[in-house]
Amino acid sequence: MPRKHDVPGARRKSFERRMRNMPGRTRTAIIVAVALFLVTFLVHFMVQTILPARENEITDWRFVCASEAGAIEGDLSAYQQATGENRVARTFGSPYMRLQYTLPASQEGVRLVFRTAHNPLRVEIDGERVLNNGYGEENFTGSSYQSVTVAAGESRTLDIYLYAPLAFSLEAYVEPVEISASESFTRYIGFGLSSSLLLLGAGLFVLGLCLAGKSGHIRRLLLLSATVFCGGAAAMLYTYTQTTALLSSPYWFAVQLLTELLLMMLAYTTILACHNKALRNAAIWIPVAIVCALVPLFQTAWAVRVAAVVMTGAQLFIAIRANAVFADSATEEAPHMGAMRGLLIYAALVGLYNTCGLFLGLGLMSGYLFAGSIALMCTAMFVIYCRQVVYLDVKKQERVQQMHADSAWLGDVTNLISDAFQQKDERSFLIEIARSLSGVVEKNAELGGESVDVHASVGVRTGNEFVEIFNDGQVENCDYQLIYDHLDRQEQKILIGRTSADMLFQQDGHSAVIHLENILYGITAEVENVMKAAFLNLSTVYQNFSLKHDVSDIQEELFINLATVVEQKSRATRSHLVIVSALSYELCMEMGVEEERARLISLAAMTHDIGKISVPESILEKEGSLDPSELEQMKQHTQVGYNILSLQNGEFFETAAIIALEHHENFDGSGYIGLRGSQIDPAARLVRVVDAVDALLSKRSYKEAWPAEEVKRYIAEQKNILFDPAVADAFLGCADALLALRERILSEEEAS
Repeated sequence: MPRKHDVPGARRKSFERRMRNMPGRTRTAIIVAVALFLVTFLVHFMVQTILPARENEITDWRFVCASEAGAIEGDLSAYQQATGENRVARTFGSPYMRLQYTLPASQEGVRLVFRTAHNPLRVEIDGERVLNNGYGEENFTGSSYQSVTVAAGESRTLDIYLYAPLAFSLEAYVEPVEISASESFTRYIGFGLSSSLLLLGAGLFVLGLCLAGKSGHIRRLLLLSATVFCGGAAAMLYTYTQTTALLSSPYWFAVQLLTELLLMMLAYTTILACHNKALRNAAIWIPVAIVCALVPLFQTAWAVRVAAVVMTGAQLFIAIRANAVFADSATEEAPHMGAMRGLLIYAALVGLYNTCGLFLGLGLMSGYLFAGSIALMCTAMFVIYCRQVVYLDVKKQERVQQMHADSAWLGDVTNLISDAFQQKDERSFLIEIARSLSGVVEKNAELGGESVDVHASVGVRTGNEFVEIFNDGQVENCDYQLIYDHLDRQEQKILIGRTSADMLFQQDGHSAVIHLENILYGITAEVENVMKAAFLNLSTVYQNFSLKHDVSDIQEELFINLATVVEQKSRATRSHLVIVSALSYELCMEMGVEEERARLISLAAMTHDIGKISVPESILEKEGSLDPSELEQMKQHTQVGYNILSLQNGEFFETAAIIALEHHENFDGSGYIGLRGSQIDPAARLVRVVDAVDALLSKRSYKEAWPAEEVKRYIAEQKNILFDPAVADAFLGCADALLALRERILSEEEAS
């Protein structure tokens, strides 16, 4: 019986609820992105135009703008005057600029520093050229930073010739040749930030490798750490262009554009991998990367503009597609999904602004913002998946290990029944059960790291008195009559306490009590379920002791009874299993399955949720939504069921194991383990439909029952999505008969 996150109907309602909430989540992402962008833009605008200049910054420029280089040569007779409040601004359509400033007399040598928006420039002092960074030769340069040392002397005239066919900005200031430690720190803080991102990416990579043995998220963790590292590399490249003149070649400007695009592509690929989405149409990025890579070959402003437009379009496309992937993912996997989506959209907005800046001549925003936002997003996702590794995956392995132990106990119980069945008389039958059950409980304690000696005894009722026929020598004064009086009034003839267990066997006037005690460390819920299932079968064998059934039949009945016990953990009844079994048989016959195979599938279907033996009752009975840890535990019941059933031999267990493993697989591949279409076993595809139908029609603590017509409509809508179309069509073809059969089973259940 599927839980809320498992039931197709509940899944549909969850999906519809998610769709209704989607605008709100998208608004959150957009609000975060726009808010960050506006803050960034305001800071950028204030630094460029409003905030007062630094103490040693040159602002009082005499400047002219022209459309041709020759127009700014010669004497500067007509000019505009800039001040600290009214900064230098380029006239639109006039890419050539000349700026002039009178350097005051100085008794010490100084360094002139110039930062531009990758603009070629030529520097002259009193008409003598002291620096030429591509002016008259290039349309743009790789670095934004240039400096020149000026010796001590009288006042001199400083002329700067600058070409800005793309974005324009100019920051010029005077500093000592030997700068102070504080100035050095301020200048190279970018190296510290980018180095921190590089170290963070490397550290996350190492952490991902350390978790590799325990995590199913290793691909995600390594991709996320690689993206953070590449973000640091992009930030480091930007730092070099802002603080040194080592990368002056225009090729480096194209490398920066290409790096920005590749980082965005890597982030997109990482997001897809994190949410189990295939990277489709990857070829679309090949021409985009080629266009950006060809910029240095043309070395023209329009080549950069074209590349920037293509790159910005690609960034927006990536942001939209990645946002859709985020929106389609389960919010439990990332509780701050909206904020992370906002960071990705913010990075795209920064790229969009810079592209507009190239066209309109505006100053470009910091490259740290772009690389940092992506790195921050990936770091947040890494932390989320690490939490899943530590709190979910490790627990998952512990549960799987526990279930292997439980599976071994099930094997012991099966052998117990088989050995008991081989006994020739009632006395030896009861003694064998007592010895074997005490052995199972002792094994449970040993697996828990404890060592106990379980005491066992057996009393048989003769007339009105009990005669003890077996005592391992350590049970003292067992009151069999008291146990009998208590259990005889109970519906279930088994009582499992904190340190003891009692069972009452009855057969045509005969009664026997098996007593276990000294269970010092208690009985786990899993072993309690196994013991109850074993008792159901042992009681049946005792009642029909003279009938020698095949041991394989007893094994099948053991597991079916165990499935019934598990079903009762979630306050359900055996009727669900009976309905799934009966409807599976009828649906098999409707689809032309051979009668013997149909019988086998219908029996095996009764154990489809046996793996829920490992799920705590608090989760099975929870009325609200499951949190990520609880949902992960619930999902593991398919693998646990397979582990239990696959340890047994025979066609029944082979079929039951595969149904238990795959009955939550969806036809489109969106199920628990991602199988799709023909990859899913036909029996599991059939049980998938039957289980969903009964779950939808039934009232549970977390949902109301659906009307029959709505269920049929849902099955028809989900063909090729959740359900095999052939099975869905077969069900719809005989739906009325199947639903009538279900009602009859429920009526008989209520009558009994």
